[in-house]
Amino acid sequence: MKPGPYGPFPYSPIIRRPPLEWPGDARVALWVVPNVEFFSLETRPGGLGPGKIPDIPIWAMRDYGNRIGVFRLMEVLDRYGVRATVALNSDICIHHPEIIEEGDKRRWEWMGHNQSNSRRLNEVPAEEERTIIRDTLDTIASVSDTRPVGWLGAGLQETWNTLDLLVEAGCEYVADWGPNDDQPYTMTVGGDKTIVSLPYSYNINDKQAFESANMTPADFQDAICRQSIPSIVKVPHPGASCILPSIPI
Repeated sequence: MKPGPYGPFPYSPIIRRPPLEWPGDARVALWVVPNVEFFSLETRPGGLGPGKIPDIPIWAMRDYGNRIGVFRLMEVLDRYGVRATVALNSDICIHHPEIIEEGDKRRWEWMGHNQSNSRRLNEVPAEEERTIIRDTLDTIASVSDTRPVGWLGAGLQETWNTLDLLVEAGCEYVADWGPNDDQPYTMTVGGDKTIVSLPYSYNINDKQAFESANMTPADFQDAICRQSIPSIVKVPHPGASCILPSIPI
């Protein structure tokens, strides 16, 4: 993607679009996206800035999601027959393969989400970005049933080259641009290639809610229930200290 003031897609006000039709005449598409992430004790979690290592309290809160939270979330989704698409750090495959085994039992879809959440694409040397994307997808494919065809960057961060590299690596959709719309749309990359942007709500992301907006768990639950997104909804990270509300379909 060439640098420019707007994205690689035409501006499309929702009042001038044809009605969006879902398969089977469905009125709503529900996309359940837990983030399953790995944070190394040897680094600071992305976005927290410099600090002493190891930072045990910060790390332990995040490790809770991989030891406890993700399995509780599996129980809830099983209860309601919901299949998840997981934004997955590929380092989970190396350090916590049990999570992949349980996800595969449930036919969960895996979406590339960097190697870990401690390094974002816009924070690494330019020559490393292609390797990180390919290694992320290849690592997940090596331990799971399929190779991911979707991507959500750590922190939703990209560079000017990310979309081109995702298409080159075989990705068909990306969620980084998702906060800008309620519906999917196509982006043109490299002049003749395309990749689909899927809506992904950042306003009800647990990190944004607790660390930036200082919400209580009750505030967070209320925000999710009140948010009116007609096409796609995101659920909390499994490590979040909150009650997962039921979302009507």
